Amino acid sequence: MKYVLGTFLSVASLAVAASREVRIDAAKVVGQIRSFQGVNGGPAPLVAGKIAEVSQQYKDVRIDFVRTHDFFGPTDIDAQWPNPDPIAQAVKASGENSIFRDWNADPNHERSYNFGPSDRVIQAIVESGAAVYYRLGRSWSANPVPPPDPDKFANICRHVAMHFNGGWAGGYYYKIRYWEVWNEPDVKQSWDPKFIRPFWTGTPDQFYRLYEKTAQALKSYDPTLHVGACGQAAGGHKGPYREGLIEYCAAHKVPLDFFSWHHYHNAPADPGDMVRIGKQVRELLDRNGFPRAETHVTEWNLSRSNPARASQNSAETAAFVVSVLIALQDSALERSFFYRGDATGTGLFERDGRYRRKAYVFKAAGAMLDTPQRLAVTGTDTHDFLSLAGRSADRKKVQVLVCNYRGNPGYTLALENLPWGQGPFRVKRHRITEADDFTRPVESLGTGGKLELTSNLPAPGVEWIVLEP
Repeated sequence: MKYVLGTFLSVASLAVAASREVRIDAAKVVGQIRSFQGVNGGPAPLVAGKIAEVSQQYKDVRIDFVRTHDFFGPTDIDAQWPNPDPIAQAVKASGENSIFRDWNADPNHERSYNFGPSDRVIQAIVESGAAVYYRLGRSWSANPVPPPDPDKFANICRHVAMHFNGGWAGGYYYKIRYWEVWNEPDVKQSWDPKFIRPFWTGTPDQFYRLYEKTAQALKSYDPTLHVGACGQAAGGHKGPYREGLIEYCAAHKVPLDFFSWHHYHNAPADPGDMVRIGKQVRELLDRNGFPRAETHVTEWNLSRSNPARASQNSAETAAFVVSVLIALQDSALERSFFYRGDATGTGLFERDGRYRRKAYVFKAAGAMLDTPQRLAVTGTDTHDFLSLAGRSADRKKVQVLVCNYRGNPGYTLALENLPWGQGPFRVKRHRITEADDFTRPVESLGTGGKLELTSNLPAPGVEWIVLEP
């Protein structure tokens, strides 16, 4: 049956061949759809009363991991703000909310720890249904001077793990698996003197020792914990915090369960950037004897210099986000974390909790996990026009996610061999453009075991198509 949806088409669009011819075989499974639904920032508001609490939104969007970075006190080990920047001032960053406020205290005594603020934000993450990815270190614009005693820092981190995983000091049994040591030690203020604050002012050798001590301390408590580093800011660049750290761990037999890095896309943003960087990191880990170590991108977004970042609710931003989520399916990465997920300036939601367009595409990507059997797709690429298709294990649902990121006037779709045979089926189509935000889906019926359609989806635009018998 040829299925034509008038709401999405014009007579002119039918007369002109679309630039993309997409073909999907619903009988050909080529793998599993993977989740990259991680974010930075928890569902609890950074400043109560100023931005919305978004726990229900996290459930709806299917956020499955939250990295505990830039909470500006809670979950930080020993962060202090003697010279806070405007961001830290706006969110009322306070060392009084850090876990180990007095460096002279005894790390073996419960009374030395201030777990209350961290307990509350961690509990909100867990109750939203997401897993915790614990970043051990300090938030943005906190004091960047290295901890004075790496052995003591490591012991503190060990007790933090004991609190959240082993019930120590009135704690919990959350089974937090991933523990990331520090954040962006490679950042240099010279990159952007008016904005950037470093996270680390020590030497690479000092960092290697801090990581070694911390990894060993955590493993001594629980050998099954996954410990890694370092959230390198310039993820695609060679240097002492990428090659140097990995080579140090190999030479000194230091545990390294994952290497983490960041990437903020300059203009024009290429969704395939992180696939290429992930391949570089994978090869580097393998070459140094870490074939089982994972590679994680623990922050990604548009860069501050990218004009598209100015509009957080645009179709362009949404198309960029979903393009990356689709491209990562064919990457060497195991985890990714968008910066950020909450209702802050770069978050998925408006300050009052309303969905931005990029939140809707995150929701669509999360919904694709309901049809995890990945289907063969032809007619796409990794930078301008991307698509992902899947079917459910019970063969009662097929979904297609299409992103016309740039440069294509539209597409035709031929979806064959629907798993329920020749019987009737329902089609629901959601669309994001500058005029659409997924909230007004259009439904129709089809028969004949296949779906054929032509769409004038303008770039940048996204369509999410759901078929059920």
